[in-house]
Amino acid sequence: MKHDNFFIFKAKDNHGLGVLMGKSFSSRIRSIVEKESKKPDWSARVLRAQKYLKINQKYFPDFIDELKGYSEGSGIDFIYLWALHLEEEVSQIINQNRCTTIITNDGLLIAHNEDWGKTSANTSCFLFKEIGKTKIFELHYYHTLGGDAIGINSNGFVSAVNSLSHPDARVGVSRSIIARWLSETKNPEKDFQKLKGIPRASGYNHNIVNSYGKIWNLECTAKKIVLSHPTSPFVHTNHYLSELRAFDVNDNSTATIKRYNSAQLLTKPHMTINKLMDITNDTSSGDANSIMNERTVAKMVIDVKSLAVKGWLRSEKEKGWVDYNLKDLFYQNRSR
Repeated sequence: MKHDNFFIFKAKDNHGLGVLMGKSFSSRIRSIVEKESKKPDWSARVLRAQKYLKINQKYFPDFIDELKGYSEGSGIDFIYLWALHLEEEVSQIINQNRCTTIITNDGLLIAHNEDWGKTSANTSCFLFKEIGKTKIFELHYYHTLGGDAIGINSNGFVSAVNSLSHPDARVGVSRSIIARWLSETKNPEKDFQKLKGIPRASGYNHNIVNSYGKIWNLECTAKKIVLSHPTSPFVHTNHYLSELRAFDVNDNSTATIKRYNSAQLLTKPHMTINKLMDITNDTSSGDANSIMNERTVAKMVIDVKSLAVKGWLRSEKEKGWVDYNLKDLFYQNRSR
């Protein structure tokens, strides 16, 4: 059994991938655009989005080309898709209580709860995409380029992203574009060095784990980066854990602190995948502040060694947790 909202796309290049996804998701994207366009700040968001385009085109032209393909395939104006992709940066959201990441079992078992919002359950899916030689299985939002939730690539790296809030945001390379780029990583150390030279618009928390259990925890603002290699078990929510905490707009938020404390308390150094799933289901701090809360739209647990994945979607909660065997997806054509 798989989710109804599970999709497979294969293309030779980014533009081709965008065309395929645009054709498949056209009605869903139209629904999102119609909903967003009724909001009073929509016109201002579209205008702000235009200011970000040139610099993102300069540093990541392939991803802009993919979004242009998405526009072509869906028949939706490119700038509307671009504004949707930049949602957090152009909507000027401040308090972002979104997402919990848990890493345990010497870095080889990782869970992520995606807490986008009560009304966002129908905007997400599970997706396998193949662009050239790169393959990724991820939790995906229809109105984005992907990479900004949790996924695992065929290079052996898991990437999980958490929103952070800071006061130095500016026009620059979108953190969602950066998240997509890092979701394809082959060498995090090399990519992090490159990231230091990119004029970023804002910053996420990126948690990257490889098949040997090494953990990279990256915390960013628009102008600052702190990289650490924490030991397992490790938890991250939506506040800074490094010296960047001094810049944190979200530091005193009840939700991010309570989720962090709960996950820290419940997570053990060695756990079964089912026990970790139980933690992602925890509601002990109430509807607003629990690991599993009213904003949780999806959950994923990944066993990095075995490539076994458990996925849950609020939009299909009647199915419960669904199994995905990534060996079949990643390696089915390896011998050809």
